[in-house]
Amino acid sequence: MFRHLYNLLYGSAPAEFKSGLTLEESIRRLSEATRRTVFSTLIREVAVGKVSQERVSLLRFTPVFGNAFKPRFIGQFHLQHGQVVLSGRFTMMLFVKIFMTYWFGFCVLWTCGATVAAIFSPQTPWLLPFGGVLMFAVGVGFIVFAKQLSTNDIQWLTNVIQRALSNDPPGER
Repeated sequence: MFRHLYNLLYGSAPAEFKSGLTLEESIRRLSEATRRTVFSTLIREVAVGKVSQERVSLLRFTPVFGNAFKPRFIGQFHLQHGQVVLSGRFTMMLFVKIFMTYWFGFCVLWTCGATVAAIFSPQTPWLLPFGGVLMFAVGVGFIVFAKQLSTNDIQWLTNVIQRALSNDPPGER
């Protein structure tokens, strides 16, 4: 159970994309296939983020729909046996992980404190510890629901990256 909860919040999916292009061409093509900021396009679905050799950070931007729990690709370009490879992982934003860690930590502390208070103080309502358990369950449910809303994002970003790194000329992609 703890492993499932850990993977729900901190888990990531590794990914590797091979390119038949040169390093510079791969970076250029992926940069052209993405937008730098969400403000550059507010009316259509695009891949947004930064592309450089040392750091690639991409997410799927969907107009009128925001979801901080959606996966983003974090990786970097490198040479492997003479071939350009973009390797990294799909994971949630660091801020979301920190916020939900705080949320779950507070729920655990609340439940422990309320349990101790309910045991040693007859004035404390016996239902008080269940508030922390309920808030913990709400947090887990919220993560599951939010991730469910973005189930296609990994495949969508994978397609964008693969098209950009393919050997096909830009007009045929």
